[in-house]
Amino acid sequence: MRILKLMTTATLALLILTAGCGKKQDEAPAPAETRETFHVFSYDGPMESRYMMHFDEALDQATLFTHDETLTLEHQPAASGAKYQGERIMVWIKGDEVLMEVDGKRVGPCAVSGLQSILAQTWLSGGDFWAVGNEPSWNLVMGRDRVILLAEMGRNVMEFAPLKKGTFDPREPYGKYSFTNDAKQKLDIEIIAGRCTDMMSGEPFALSVKVIFDGKEMQGCGTGLF
Repeated sequence: MRILKLMTTATLALLILTAGCGKKQDEAPAPAETRETFHVFSYDGPMESRYMMHFDEALDQATLFTHDETLTLEHQPAASGAKYQGERIMVWIKGDEVLMEVDGKRVGPCAVSGLQSILAQTWLSGGDFWAVGNEPSWNLVMGRDRVILLAEMGRNVMEFAPLKKGTFDPREPYGKYSFTNDAKQKLDIEIIAGRCTDMMSGEPFALSVKVIFDGKEMQGCGTGLF
């Protein structure tokens, strides 16, 4: 089931990546946006545990989300990679290698998650927010070019115009947003601060998300992409 979920999210990432393919030839292309450093990181730990980190360069720290805790880790000097230390947990990221210690003892194996590449590709292609839910299964991307809701394991794709530039902060995306597309379909999104765990994959997220599409309410989890 986790493999199927990742296949669905990969489909959504592909839709974002090809957002400009259907534009008319006489339309001017949108100015390219340079995105150099991704500040969201997802990795897998031992015994099918999942983790997500948000990096804050201004504060020189990271927030670590687990299935039951939200922890602040301080950046530490390291000969290579990025090393962060909290009261009990240390995380050291060296490319595709992830080292983790709890109470001074190495735990593992740890590795970059399959979700990470999907989040990074979505961000690189202009996505500012990503969310997932179950029963029924759905995915959501809010991006600079459009908003996409993917339902029924990818069989139903709804597109909406994006938010106005400057009205959405992926670091603090809390709030309510409403959209209506050309087919007169209505989409309402509420993003709520507070740790959330996807019940299907076990992935922890920073935010809870409520989506109402044509009067049907769906619950899930999400993260800003920055």
